[in-house]
Amino acid sequence: KENPYVCEEGVETAKEEWKVFGTNLGGWLVLEPWITPSLFYQFLSVDRKFGKEAPAHTGMDTYTFCAALGPKEGNKQLRRHWASWVREEDVRAIAQSGATVVRIPVGDWMYVPYEPYIGCTDGSLEELERALALLRKYGLRALLDVHAMQGSQNGFDNSGQALRVKWTQVSAQDPEAVTTFEHWPQRAADWLAPYDN
Repeated sequence: KENPYVCEEGVETAKEEWKVFGTNLGGWLVLEPWITPSLFYQFLSVDRKFGKEAPAHTGMDTYTFCAALGPKEGNKQLRRHWASWVREEDVRAIAQSGATVVRIPVGDWMYVPYEPYIGCTDGSLEELERALALLRKYGLRALLDVHAMQGSQNGFDNSGQALRVKWTQVSAQDPEAVTTFEHWPQRAADWLAPYDN
């Protein structure tokens, strides 16, 4: 049986101007520590200061970044990050590279804020509008990707909130124990239905 998904010879699937060539603004409005580690260095060794309370003071995604820092300090740091992560010269360089589209991951909290994002992510919609205006100025299209929804779509940091993080306290000869966490082996999609990995 022939593959029904193969086009006949000579058939165009899309006109050249509709083909997508582009990049991604990951780590900008939805934080991902592997993309923007410098925002998360401040949480290294919090166990030395907070001990067993380290989880409440550790940012590992947008949710815990805002919870750990609070709305005032979190927003101050995010505004600085947003302004430096997407600059006009960067958008110009993207356009000059031949790109046609820029994917922008967004979080649902930008549109209807809820805790702990209230106050912490103030200004994110204005930043998105700033980026869209720059893209328009340089003839680029935008693909808005609702990358993070309340409850997390996959339990990882790229969904706005890492779920099922397993915190441990490693005892040592030293009276100060080291608090660590594990979350990559933990998958979750509890927003859809209970999930047991």
